Amino acid sequence: MESSRLGIVIKVKNLELCKAFYRDILDLGQPVLDSSFWVEFKISPEASLYLEKAEWDEPVPQTGGKIAWLYKTDKLARIREKLMSYGYSASSACTDKVGFEVCRFADPEGNPFFIAPRL
Repeated sequence: MESSRLGIVIKVKNLELCKAFYRDILDLGQPVLDSSFWVEFKISPEASLYLEKAEWDEPVPQTGGKIAWLYKTDKLARIREKLMSYGYSASSACTDKVGFEVCRFADPEGNPFFIAPRL
């Protein structure tokens, strides 16, 4: 397995729930690394999304203090429909302020992310 040059690390309390969310709802597929405390999804040839299990007593940032990330995909409409069907509504209006449609959502633990079309 070739290591990524870039990565996003998200600390989560419920690793199994978040892994299922990113794998099944965001369609990231099977993790390339999957353990009881660390999961890696390849999101591009150079970048990975990592989920790190927080210790039971470890504080994680509240929603307002979390860093958001952008996921560009060819499956924007399908993923957006899937998110909505599972009760994840966009937390802000989908806008095109940056020249393309961008929608803000949050995972089951409130970690924010944006989805946009791959151009």
